[in-house]
Amino acid sequence: MKAIILAAGAGKRIRSITDDPKCLLKINNETLIDRQIRLLSKNSCNPTIVVGYKHRAIIKHVGYKDFVFNPVWEQSNTLISLLFALSTSYTDFLVINGDTVFREDLLQKMLAADYSACAVQPVDPTEEEVKVACDPYKKVTTIGKHLVNAPLEAVGVYLFRKPLIMAIKESVRLFCEPWKLYYEDVLNECLADHPMQAIDTSDAVEIDTPEDYERAKKVYA
Repeated sequence: MKAIILAAGAGKRIRSITDDPKCLLKINNETLIDRQIRLLSKNSCNPTIVVGYKHRAIIKHVGYKDFVFNPVWEQSNTLISLLFALSTSYTDFLVINGDTVFREDLLQKMLAADYSACAVQPVDPTEEEVKVACDPYKKVTTIGKHLVNAPLEAVGVYLFRKPLIMAIKESVRLFCEPWKLYYEDVLNECLADHPMQAIDTSDAVEIDTPEDYERAKKVYA
């Protein structure tokens, strides 16, 4: 199994804590990127890391050769970073946001899914998160920040099987300005024909703000 870690963004909302990429923040003396690589290796997954903002700092820290550079990271969102990593591959991938910390048992649960999967947990519907709606069989029906009063949030950990990856690449053509999109925006165009299973988890934190970072440190102390 292969994996993609998306770590190209600048993380402007956390600049009061660090000017480095968010994936270099530490929890229990371990950076987020080191923790993700460790958990991926534990599950026999080889990660490709997509970099952009201060990419040399990440490359130097990791000392790892499998990187993809997003040259338009300042003008684009996560969809473009994902497409750069997928440009020459049509295999299954785990996709992880580089600023997310999650339970150590989550990746094993994701890999056990029969088809594509999205890790979810309960969410405060007032928060600005990627929200998820499911049918009674835990099949994802809609995903995105536009959802109102959805009971679940996507935590930034996905399993994309090959048919879904091919559909994502095809669906990009439907959008006029794909560089403005998050990859969840395109997922909505694919879910009807390419089912995605919701995998329950808890305690995952996507670190966007100083408050998120403090919460993550407490949860994983």
